[in-house]
Amino acid sequence: LVVVHPSTCQHRPFSVMAQAQNNFFLWGAWRGKGRITKPFVTKKWPGTFKKVVFGESCVIGLTETGKVVSWGKDSKTGCLGLGDDSGTPVTNSDSPQEVPKLKDVMDIQMGLEHVVVLTSGGEVYVWGSGAKGQLGTGRLDTLYAPLKVEALTNEQIVQILVVRNSTFALSSNGTVFAWGDNQDNILGLEDGKAVEEWPTKLTPLQETRVRKLEVFDGKTIVAHIRGAESETNFGRYETVPEDGGQGEKEEIDIFKGIDEMREVMTKTQEWWNHLLNIKHGEPCELPEDVDVQAMQVESSAKPTSPDDSEVEVERLHRAERHLDALVHAARRELRELQKSHGSRKNSRFILCMFIDECRLRREKVKRTIAARRLKDAKARSDKISAYSVKDFSSKAEESINRLTEDRKKLAEMRDAVQAIVIPSSDVLSEQLQVTLLECLECKLQLLSTQLQLVKARNPDVFPQLEHRDPNLMLPALEIIKARWDSLKHFSLYALYMEESEKFDKQKQGIDDNTHLAYLVKASNAKIDTMLQIDKEPRLSHDSQVPGLCYDLLRENAELRKMANTYQLHVLMLYNGRDTDPSIGMTQADGQAVTTV
Repeated sequence: LVVVHPSTCQHRPFSVMAQAQNNFFLWGAWRGKGRITKPFVTKKWPGTFKKVVFGESCVIGLTETGKVVSWGKDSKTGCLGLGDDSGTPVTNSDSPQEVPKLKDVMDIQMGLEHVVVLTSGGEVYVWGSGAKGQLGTGRLDTLYAPLKVEALTNEQIVQILVVRNSTFALSSNGTVFAWGDNQDNILGLEDGKAVEEWPTKLTPLQETRVRKLEVFDGKTIVAHIRGAESETNFGRYETVPEDGGQGEKEEIDIFKGIDEMREVMTKTQEWWNHLLNIKHGEPCELPEDVDVQAMQVESSAKPTSPDDSEVEVERLHRAERHLDALVHAARRELRELQKSHGSRKNSRFILCMFIDECRLRREKVKRTIAARRLKDAKARSDKISAYSVKDFSSKAEESINRLTEDRKKLAEMRDAVQAIVIPSSDVLSEQLQVTLLECLECKLQLLSTQLQLVKARNPDVFPQLEHRDPNLMLPALEIIKARWDSLKHFSLYALYMEESEKFDKQKQGIDDNTHLAYLVKASNAKIDTMLQIDKEPRLSHDSQVPGLCYDLLRENAELRKMANTYQLHVLMLYNGRDTDPSIGMTQADGQAVTTV
């Protein structure tokens, strides 16, 4: 049977009452009922048809406006589709009637006894005989009106295919569904059932993404695999529209965008559920947010989150690692989207919002860890035994022992506070650390001064100090020496190994020059942190000590920055990484560093 659509038809909407126009020419064999040897024109509908299919004695047409109309006789299978929800059949219609419930139809397929249509929204409707399970609704009776295939509700279908009493559907993500008569295993199902009443995934094809289905000789199904060269043809049909395929490409592009958005939303929802289970780093609940809290309670039974200031620090570290994993997973997905030229802004926007949410929570967890460590270091002062004065004895030996023990414990506390790594974005904890160090150094200097005075007042215990005034400069010099020692004991190699390990885990197309610049910045930041307290001379400098001593300390720090930069270049070269020699070889003012 051959159908030719006249090219003179205009694409414009028509009223049902409008005058019918020439629709198509028809000739050839008609389902074994006879032959049409001479083409004749069919004049039934006041508009143009995009596609027509034929039953034994009926015609079903898809108009250019997305409507489905049918006419003819059908007393057996209900393929006219003009019945109602009560099941009352319409078996005869001399003139075309619009099939109810259908709009924006893209394709129509007909088997021996059933009809399948696909809408632009990716929905599938069926009617006709279900004796072989070909309707996919779980029913084996006859439907006289269109019924949506609910089993495919969560899928975006882009192509349908009907072979006799078997039905196939292809989703936008490349999954193939099959149902109906499985004679000769035409459905391709593994269980080998004779009849499949529900749409079932073809599991052998799940490892690949199918872009198009074809049938050969009414017996053989061909599933074309989606490849890089066929990206723009994903889900295309074999029909060639009159507009050169532009409208079809736009539809396919929309389907791909919907599928991409669905995949991103599914992954993000899974990550979000995991994020909620972490329960640390959540926004603080303020009184003005009572409306938001009420909506959250209504939407989901959200468990009560623990107080981050009270839980074990190890739990916070574990939460930080989990948040890191979520950020890396979302960034990996974002990079994959950016590689595809057709990626949508909405998908990238969703991922960026989720990444920012995780980063904010991770930042809050890091701040809490830093504050907790500072708090724990400060709490150690309660355990200093020298503070437990049992009497008011004025024995010099006992006073000196107490002062020495006290100074030792405070020095350990100072070293512990200084070793705490504060995130660069946590200005509050950074200033708290500096203030705590200033207090500890003032306390250490005071204890050293008291120790000098006690020794000077007891020449009988320390005869070598007899007739000698106390050295008030010595306590301040001890503080400078401690800062100098912290610079001296800084391990550049340990920093290189630690940061390189982190970098390797996150490395995604990052070159060696960027890696080196990051290491130089981390090394300089570490030294700056050690001398952060020296930026407030009125609080950290002593008037008894010449300013030259503090200048030498700062110059030592700058020289160590330069030396560390050269060593990092050597380490990179030693590990076979070719880097730009100029990286890190400039000072803060932009002037080149002179090589000695």
